[in-house]
Amino acid sequence: MALLRLAPSAAAKEKRLIALLGGRDPAGLGLIAAVRDAQVAGSLELAGEAVTLDEVRAARKAEASSSAAARLLRAADAVEPGSRLTVDALTAWHRALGLEPGYRASERSREQGPPPAPPEFIASRLAILQDWLSVESSRELKPAQAGALAMARIVEILPFERGNGRVARLAASHLMVRAGARPPVLIGADAPRIEACLRAAFQLATEPLTSLLEEASERALDVMIGVLAEGGS
Repeated sequence: MALLRLAPSAAAKEKRLIALLGGRDPAGLGLIAAVRDAQVAGSLELAGEAVTLDEVRAARKAEASSSAAARLLRAADAVEPGSRLTVDALTAWHRALGLEPGYRASERSREQGPPPAPPEFIASRLAILQDWLSVESSRELKPAQAGALAMARIVEILPFERGNGRVARLAASHLMVRAGARPPVLIGADAPRIEACLRAAFQLATEPLTSLLEEASERALDVMIGVLAEGGS
């Protein structure tokens, strides 16, 4: 795998993070959980669910909770890290969200961009996405490029009645982390930009969405640095 080239700001943050860690394990310091919490809070906000970071942290501790935050936390753990992105992974994430089981059975429309897949073509179009991501040429994509492609394609197909955005964001994060990048932290304020980026991606221009995911990945550094800075204050 080619080495990732970080933007100057991200490279500086990586250096600061390494200095703050001082050789300690990020997982043992709760940094991975903190990033996951930020992802969950942001994803739920984008889905129209009002939730705070404190509520997400509480849901993490309450294993039997059925809250939206708890379900999304469980969904994030439903697929083995480092595994290929498959149709089974998409359905596992959706199933863990506790929404309507199975693929969408009704026709859907879209004001701008291509119409969502007819119900009878959902399975085959997801299979095409899986196959494309499995070929050798797809491995030449940068992490954010792969994430943008999967995110846009899932939203374009719209396979489920609900939860498509959450599943698409989980897929993008999974691919980026698998390729060696930090997980992207998307937040509610990104909604207008995400919509514009997706419209562009539907017309095969994925650069804007790629850039957004790269910026969102840098936010993971901000979250971890913030946790360490608070611990040292």
